[in-house]
Amino acid sequence: MILYFCLKSIIFKVTKTTINFREGQYHQFKIKKHIEISHTEKYFIVEDQAGKKQLLNSDYYKKYKFETGQLINCRIDHINCSGKIFLEPVHPFYAEGENYDFVINEIDYKKNKFEDNILVIRVFDAIGNEALCIIENEISDNFTIGQNISCKVERIKKGKLYLSFSSQKTLANFIRGEYYKFVIEDIKVLSDNYKYYILIDDKNRKYLLKHEYYKNHNLKIGQNIECTIIKYSSKGYYVLEPRHPDYEIEKAYVFNFLKQKKDLQANITGNFEITVGDTFDNEIIFISNKSILSDGKEPEKIKCKVTGIKKGKPLLSLSH
Repeated sequence: MILYFCLKSIIFKVTKTTINFREGQYHQFKIKKHIEISHTEKYFIVEDQAGKKQLLNSDYYKKYKFETGQLINCRIDHINCSGKIFLEPVHPFYAEGENYDFVINEIDYKKNKFEDNILVIRVFDAIGNEALCIIENEISDNFTIGQNISCKVERIKKGKLYLSFSSQKTLANFIRGEYYKFVIEDIKVLSDNYKYYILIDDKNRKYLLKHEYYKNHNLKIGQNIECTIIKYSSKGYYVLEPRHPDYEIEKAYVFNFLKQKKDLQANITGNFEITVGDTFDNEIIFISNKSILSDGKEPEKIKCKVTGIKKGKPLLSLSH
């Protein structure tokens, strides 16, 4: 069996094509060539099934042994607030959500953002990359270096595994993309000097929302809210995104057009960067493979489809 794998260092952008990328989806890409922009910037040029080219940082995948002409399957791991899409290639040995045995190489004692004691277990995966497993201290006193430990692969990012302890019952079994109910317990500044909404679920487990991203959401202590799961953080906790007060995913809305310019990698992608304003006067940037200017004239408004929500802002593509 041939295993194809590809990573999140691929930087993709939302485009008006027959493929509408959504976080968590898997798509196939073909490696067209390898280029070196500088000694620190080495990329594969990859092409999706609609013929659109993107860049994949090759440094993260040296041990994946990719070759020109190879077809690789990638998960749409992350779409940022500027519309860039990051891919994570399928790992040759591991899958997210599955449990595997590892050998403990190192144990560190630290504190999380709540100032709770945690253990950071360091192991090596099957291709020699270091991986981290973050464990709550009250269940972690009996671990020793050289011991086997069963871990769940919560996330794969840039070819690196992020693990949780398989026997740890304090982590919820969330499904990415589903919505869950939470209560806002508090609003406070934590040890990293950022202000957060502190959320709890029905099992009294705690979660964080960064306050600065949701100032316009009118969130209050004691309020019930619904959030979806964006990802599992490298720091050992789930990242949440609440429902937007004005936008729903997969629906189309009219936005105020602000500007259009060529994408920074337009010589490779042929894409345009479009900026619009949302209902909170935030500037929202997304990518289109076609210009929306008609004879050089700028439209006042354009219709866009909401493909996701990130940090309180809509992720957009041109509506067909």
